[in-house]
Amino acid sequence: MRTSFTLLLTLICAFTYAQTKPIINNLPYPDLIPVLVNDSLYGYCDSLLDIKLPPVYESAELFEEDFNFQIFHVNKPEIIKYGSAEYAWVQRNGERYRINKHGDPVYKYDAADFKTGETLIQLFKNSTSHTINKVDDTTLFQQIKNNQTGQIAFPDVQSMADFKEKNKMFIDEGIRLIYYPKFTEIPCTYFSNEQTLLQGIKNKETGEILIKAKYASIEEYYNNPLRVHQYPLFVAYRGDLNKYIYVGLNGTEYVLYSAQIETH
Repeated sequence: MRTSFTLLLTLICAFTYAQTKPIINNLPYPDLIPVLVNDSLYGYCDSLLDIKLPPVYESAELFEEDFNFQIFHVNKPEIIKYGSAEYAWVQRNGERYRINKHGDPVYKYDAADFKTGETLIQLFKNSTSHTINKVDDTTLFQQIKNNQTGQIAFPDVQSMADFKEKNKMFIDEGIRLIYYPKFTEIPCTYFSNEQTLLQGIKNKETGEILIKAKYASIEEYYNNPLRVHQYPLFVAYRGDLNKYIYVGLNGTEYVLYSAQIETH
């Protein structure tokens, strides 16, 4: 269950974002990063590979928002709080849980808790994609601001009217409509080696290879409009381990072995 919601909307006025050259080093690493230990189970460590939560999970994801928990997509409003960035998805003993930052399971996944069907909300043509940046029981979406003026930019009147009609029940109950700005992209992207078909990371402005093509697949955690937080990380599949691992744009692979843990 990794559906993310995208709010597609038309702005009343055109606005641009400050064109400053993005610097990779400006992106902070999360406090807790999934780490593969002994080629077997996942725990969590910090950016320096110091273990913070023990390796007991068959799979582990970042602590970040999950918009499946938004008010309009759940059957149990009491579980909405577990969609915030204070929690992460893990799998243990074949079961899927949201855990807190102490490693305690707080919610066990149950498909019946969520509504099925369309989860993409479209607010008409000439749309620009923006990130939904909040999960709580009083907010559908967040603010979109003009980064140059600081003024709030709203959808056009017709789009907003259609949206309010579609979600009238929630709005009548006091759910607010608020919006957030799009993030600034960094000049990195994945590429594929034509001979090996393996993937790496390069600077798309200069063509400089930052990480050699050695992974079977890559999922970027930066420049991703479906994520609230942009991290200098990607998830890569290592065929030799038959595992997915987290990798920093500095080349750090979040993989540890017992001997390394003892020295940290």
